[in-house]
Amino acid sequence: MNRGRTLSHTVAWPTCALGAWAAAWLTGRCSPDDVISALAECADRHEVLSDEAATGSGNGVLDLLSLLRPARRIVVRLPSTGDPQGLPPHAVTSKALLAGEVLLVDDSDTAGTLALVPELDTFDTDPPYVLCRWSVFRYDDRLDLGHLASAGPSAGDLEYELRQAVAEAATIIGGLGSRRSVDLADLRKDLATRTAQHRVDMPAHALDARSTRLIDSSAQVEAIVDLAAARGVEVGDTAGQWDSGDTALRRLQSLTRAARAAAVNHTIGELLRD
Repeated sequence: MNRGRTLSHTVAWPTCALGAWAAAWLTGRCSPDDVISALAECADRHEVLSDEAATGSGNGVLDLLSLLRPARRIVVRLPSTGDPQGLPPHAVTSKALLAGEVLLVDDSDTAGTLALVPELDTFDTDPPYVLCRWSVFRYDDRLDLGHLASAGPSAGDLEYELRQAVAEAATIIGGLGSRRSVDLADLRKDLATRTAQHRVDMPAHALDARSTRLIDSSAQVEAIVDLAAARGVEVGDTAGQWDSGDTALRRLQSLTRAARAAAVNHTIGELLRD
């Protein structure tokens, strides 16, 4: 579930950072340098693999902004196995499911929806070097991004579900901490690192209180889900309970991704609405 990243050297969800900061840039609320700084938290370098536009500026973030300049609507989707988050069956959706995230862009009245899919690659250097490759695709048709942005439970419902999920996740982490072989200091450090990884860097002036709570709670819960998966936690005492536990972890992961996407899309929508 942690997608193989070196957690201490990279921050998750580059689509969320790009979507929010690009919206701020498009509406004159920040400079390209601000976008570059935000995406530097996700990777040391960004590259764009695209036939859509002339790229090769030497700065992948500027190439991304060139692609996003005509955008009228931007939507983040964070799909996972069994939860495509409203994306239609398509080869592009398969790419998005594999990456766990996609940035959708309405940039044309005639062409299909633009889709930017990131892939993070960590090189074994000291410190590790992280490269984010952005592949650019198009759906055959224009997706209804307005519907996708608002699909699913409301922000209020998601916040309520996350409050319940925090309690459920606390039970999981409590079970981890009760193991005799577990170093509690190491466990706390690992959890803090994973939580920081999942916390999205957003334009502070555009983030309202509810969106902040959704992003922070999602980071906390998904960090625990990642930790449980990485440390081989078996929730329950029997095979049937273990299966149920795996289902519960997948449900928590799906919930956190839906909540994070809802918060980011709300922020993007508020920025582009003005």
